[in-house]
Amino acid sequence: MKAIIIGSGIAGPAMALALKKIGIASVIYEAKPDADDDKGAFLGISPNGLNVLKGYIALDEMLVDHTPGSIRFFNARNKPIGVIDNSEQLSRYGSRTVQIKRGLLHGALRRAAGEAGIDVEWGKRLVSVVQDGKGGRVKAFFADGSVAEADLLIGCDGIHSAVRKALFPNAPEPEYTGLLSTAGFTRLNNFPLSADAIHMTFGQRGFFAYAVSNNGEIWWFNNISQTTEPLRNELNGSELADLKNRLLILHANDPEPITSIIRAAHSIDIYPIYDIPNLPQWHQGRVCLIGDAAHATAPHIGQGASLALEDTLVLAQCIRDFADLPTAFARFQSLRQARVETIIRQARKVGDSKTVPNRFQQFFRDLLLPLFVKLEARKMDWVYGYRVDWHRKLT
Repeated sequence: MKAIIIGSGIAGPAMALALKKIGIASVIYEAKPDADDDKGAFLGISPNGLNVLKGYIALDEMLVDHTPGSIRFFNARNKPIGVIDNSEQLSRYGSRTVQIKRGLLHGALRRAAGEAGIDVEWGKRLVSVVQDGKGGRVKAFFADGSVAEADLLIGCDGIHSAVRKALFPNAPEPEYTGLLSTAGFTRLNNFPLSADAIHMTFGQRGFFAYAVSNNGEIWWFNNISQTTEPLRNELNGSELADLKNRLLILHANDPEPITSIIRAAHSIDIYPIYDIPNLPQWHQGRVCLIGDAAHATAPHIGQGASLALEDTLVLAQCIRDFADLPTAFARFQSLRQARVETIIRQARKVGDSKTVPNRFQQFFRDLLLPLFVKLEARKMDWVYGYRVDWHRKLT
């Protein structure tokens, strides 16, 4: 069998490597003209995702630049109001949450795919998908006029998936969550900052978080409450100086080093936060969606990449164990849907807590957050402890 994989982010190369484990060759098609691993910010990967990733790459390759995953919460007066300590994750789950640069992870996965004989074709923007019911084949048509044909196609092309639009033109669109997120990188020489945790501050008018990497660079992000959804091309046109000024005004009354971090930033990205609360069907015929293409989640609990990595292994296991693809895809969705939709709801709940409340709400948030954090940490076993039993047969 041969597979077409659309998307060369995290899920695409990982899916190709998972298919390689069961003897299926694949080619990855990516809409971008080339691999630019210097673009983009960073993301968190928790134990459930790292334990899948270990089967594809050497983690040391991407941990050359990272920040810790423990979290300390502060209010707008810089008062500590909660802690999430991940020091026990290694012994409990076999891995510990980290933040890594997106480009490092992309590059590591692509190199692993290349070493496994998996090619990536760039500049391939998907236009349509056609399935031949009689011949049992699927064709992908690209904007440059080229066509690819294979036994199956897997959409790994993210929240604005072209595969999803081709497969289900009437499917629910990704929903804007009411928050914008910015992320950037900074170096400061005049602030002795702790590097043991991510510092998250519920500021007066916005949420801000920063962490110090093992190389001394400050990685930061903030969330801005904005009820109207921005156009994507409006964000691309934002000038760095204008964006800095907007963020400095937003955090003017928040404790240092927040404004110093923003002022000294050497790069900033801005993007709206979306999720897909429910996509009733993730597959049709010989085509299946995984990761954000099927079940995008807001980034507030750091599970987007980890859920996509879980998907790759579960889908490969289903294809291995069932005689026909429609049955394999249906079983894949049945195994995954309840889990991912619960996490999507949790992420949106956390995101809602980042919007700016009134003073009465702030008081009770600061009072109750330590208890809430402890309760939520106890409930994360089912998330972090998730393992795919690869050796178990599903039939």
